[in-house]
Amino acid sequence: MGKHHKQKKESKKAHRRQNARWLVTITSVLILLLAGWLWYESLEEDNDLAAIGQGENVVVQVHDPG
Repeated sequence: MGKHHKQKKESKKAHRRQNARWLVTITSVLILLLAGWLWYESLEEDNDLAAIGQGENVVVQVHDPG
C-alpha cells in the first residue's frame, strides 16, 4: 500500500510539471504573437505618411536613397 501511495505522489508531481510546461508554452506563444503584432503595427505606422499631421495638410520630406 505504501508503494501505491508513493507512485500516486510522483504522478501528482509529473502532472504539475506538465501543467507548468503548458503554462510556459502558452505564455511564450502569446508573448511572441504580441511582439509580432506590435512590430507589424510599428511598420505600418512608419509607412503611412497620412498619419503625420492628423489630417492637416503638411509638407513631408522623404529621403529615398535608392
